[in-house]
Amino acid sequence: MSYKIAAVVVTFNRLELLKKCVQSLRNQTHKPDEILIINNSSTDDTLDWLNEQNDLTVITQENSGSAGGQFTGIKTAYEKGYDWIWCVDTDIIFDIEALKSLLNCECFLATSTGFLSSTIFFRDANLAYPNIPELDKPYKILNAVALQKSIPILSASFGSLLIKNEIIKHLGFPSKDFFIWGDDAEFTLRIIRNGYKGYLVINSKAVHDCGENHPKPFLKLDTHDLKFRYGVRNMVYVAILRNQIVYGSRLRGYLSGIAFVLRLYKDYKNYHKSLALSYLLSCLSLFVKGVIFKPKIIKPE
Repeated sequence: MSYKIAAVVVTFNRLELLKKCVQSLRNQTHKPDEILIINNSSTDDTLDWLNEQNDLTVITQENSGSAGGQFTGIKTAYEKGYDWIWCVDTDIIFDIEALKSLLNCECFLATSTGFLSSTIFFRDANLAYPNIPELDKPYKILNAVALQKSIPILSASFGSLLIKNEIIKHLGFPSKDFFIWGDDAEFTLRIIRNGYKGYLVINSKAVHDCGENHPKPFLKLDTHDLKFRYGVRNMVYVAILRNQIVYGSRLRGYLSGIAFVLRLYKDYKNYHKSLALSYLLSCLSLFVKGVIFKPKIIKPE
């Protein structure tokens, strides 16, 4: 049986990376049926380049962050009737058999499968920290490795995420309210929470062509940076959600969120060699925002 697949790429002022990403999609041995580019009102030469391409579907919208871009792309692909939607980050370069490997994995046709994720490396062949998924229980992981099967996971990034149409129909779209960071974690955790399963497909490979493969992305961000403000709030929300799903405990989620912001502060002190009360207060304020955050979930009409 043949499945219709749309690739969704969200971009903002990253033209050279976008070119590499798009070319790697064009080079796939199993090509997506359509490549949708969501341009978040880039101010560089992105739109000029996109207008010269005849094999891309381009939607230019007000900058609503990566979350708003994925919302628009996934909604568009869903309404066009695609069976599967391949969500992609602009700075990901795919192995030529990345999509084919996702489609050929042993769990692709399972009715319980909700999403599949590629294995994403940094340029130095180490795993890319931003794309390391949240793993399932150790027994399930070891069992999958022993049987050389795809690894069960609880959440994954939009670096390379293949989701099926019925997920959107039943559970809705990713929330635009995250703006940047955390929307993919919430979306995949929502899928798991509703009884579906997610898998990391080891032989579906890609490279994250980011500037630095850092395990602590908040460390060098100013507290006024949008990534910091949205990211900390969103990660607190995700920590609470994850603990509700895995352990059935919202209290444990609150404690996990507090531990997260305290680690941020500790890392900040170690990196900057100073005790910045303003930094701690910013983190605690964003913790509160994460606790009360209620992202809106929109479902198809």
